[in-house]
Amino acid sequence: MNAFADARVPRERPRSFVYERLFRWLSAERADRVLVLLGFVLLLPSLDTGLAADDFLHSIMLDRPSPIPGFERAPLDIFRFCDPRYFKPLLDQGVFSWWFDASTRLAFLRPITALTHVIDHALYPLNGVLMHLHSALWSLLLLCGVRALYRELISDRLTVNVALALYALDDARGWLVSWVAARNAAIATALSVWTLVAHHASRSGRQPNGRVLGPLLFVLALLAGEGSLAVLGYVAAYALLIERGALRTRLFSLWPYAGIVVVWAGLYRGFGFGAHGSGLYMDPGASPIAFLKPLMQNGPLLLGSQLGGMWSDMTLVLFAAPAVRLPVYGATFAWIGWVLWLARPQLIAAPLARYALLGTLFAVPLASGTPATDRLLTWIALGACILLAQVIAPVLADPSSVRGLRKLGTGVLVAAYLLGAVLLPSRARGNLAARDMLDRAELAVPRDPGVRDKTLVWLNPPLYPFAAYLPIERAGQGLPWPAVQHILASAATPLLVERPDAYSLRLRQRDGFLLEPTARLLWSEARPFRVGERITQSDMIVTVLQVTADGRPLQIETRFAHPLEDPRYLWLQWGETHAAPFTPPPIGGQLELPAADYVRTVLGVPLPFEARL
Repeated sequence: MNAFADARVPRERPRSFVYERLFRWLSAERADRVLVLLGFVLLLPSLDTGLAADDFLHSIMLDRPSPIPGFERAPLDIFRFCDPRYFKPLLDQGVFSWWFDASTRLAFLRPITALTHVIDHALYPLNGVLMHLHSALWSLLLLCGVRALYRELISDRLTVNVALALYALDDARGWLVSWVAARNAAIATALSVWTLVAHHASRSGRQPNGRVLGPLLFVLALLAGEGSLAVLGYVAAYALLIERGALRTRLFSLWPYAGIVVVWAGLYRGFGFGAHGSGLYMDPGASPIAFLKPLMQNGPLLLGSQLGGMWSDMTLVLFAAPAVRLPVYGATFAWIGWVLWLARPQLIAAPLARYALLGTLFAVPLASGTPATDRLLTWIALGACILLAQVIAPVLADPSSVRGLRKLGTGVLVAAYLLGAVLLPSRARGNLAARDMLDRAELAVPRDPGVRDKTLVWLNPPLYPFAAYLPIERAGQGLPWPAVQHILASAATPLLVERPDAYSLRLRQRDGFLLEPTARLLWSEARPFRVGERITQSDMIVTVLQVTADGRPLQIETRFAHPLEDPRYLWLQWGETHAAPFTPPPIGGQLELPAADYVRTVLGVPLPFEARL
């Protein structure tokens, strides 16, 4: 039984060639099955992209013993990335940087997802093909759930298939498989969608056992990923806008889900999960006022992206080119307003459209606690695709039903999503870009066993992960890595390097340290630095000499236990596209390292095949 009849869609044949083809294809009887299969097939180019970054981190967390002290975790607790209990050994080895706050916590309760990584590690460790296939199969379950949900809520076949096409073929879905460590989104969203299917089946009277199955699936979804809290918004919107009957009865249907969230939140806090002290991740429940800033920064980018605008992965662009911030946000807000204007007739006439918008808007804040990226759109897309389908489907059926700006706007939406479908296979291979950047960052570090006795000193990696992942990736692959590494600054702005004596360097960063976003992973402005503050990291002592008005270091002194020319030290700086050897200036000398060109840094120069990991 469908929730209710959708707005009537004319059945006149469209005149345009593109609309003609889309109309015929999306009106076919089995188009929904083809769309699910096509969405799955377009994710399979990820299979040969290998592993990178947190994929290896999960592996070494599951190794017994862990090759990097400080990363020992229980098998179902591998999403506890930082905890005060494990901080010091990771700081001493240089996996964590000198500016990180020892009280920071970055831990997520995801035992269901962790179990899938345990299975990977036990049955086919470091087999990228099978690991990516595992992720793709969860994505297939997600797409099957989206198909079932849309068929339940929407009565018109064309609108169902348009909504399913918008969801399944969106290039943002490539994130579900491009990075094995991001599998939690596929699992948690899949369980969330099937929760909504079960909830509708129960409330419509078709399957009374859905009253138990829906909450049970919701529990599993929450234990797979925190984004599943979006279910609460969708079931609330369902009670308010779709379900019929007395309001009190409809609202009463929410109590199992609300009760589950209360219990889950208590356990989450009680067992030390959540984000605390990070400038990159913000927990809205822990700091609701402070959360307003990332919400205003990330929320519009996420919503605009899902409504057919530019990719939301704009954090690095906005940091590297501050001049584009105003135009980007201006264009984003204009696009959101434009799309909502296009959807205005549906929002007025169809409760389903209002349900879709309300569920979407509830999901946006839940995804805004971390820098905007399209991998966070899976829950936002559930409602947004229904809303957009109600705008697009009538135009596909009869282009003459709209004129002027509405026709133009709908055409742009269709073109944007068609482009997304073309880009989906390449975005499913996005892991290759991460691998290439990390490869270029570590290529200058020897791989012979003698490197285990060295101390690597990184002057200015362009982004913190470029340096931090070196020991993690090498440990995960069984390759030798330096005993200790020090990450002194970044290439966000020019770095002035002075040599006061045989053992020390003084570093002054124009505009201050900790400007680039990833440097704030385990530090936030809530813990400002003080002049004279000293941090000991293995054989190096950092002294803060000057600070900025917002509490970031402006100038530091790094004093090492041995002369800087000691052969135990390996010095690196960032070149135009890769890491390169660095020679400290002579005593009394100084030099300036330029800021990174982030366009060249990200794009780089492809490495020859034999140099790849």
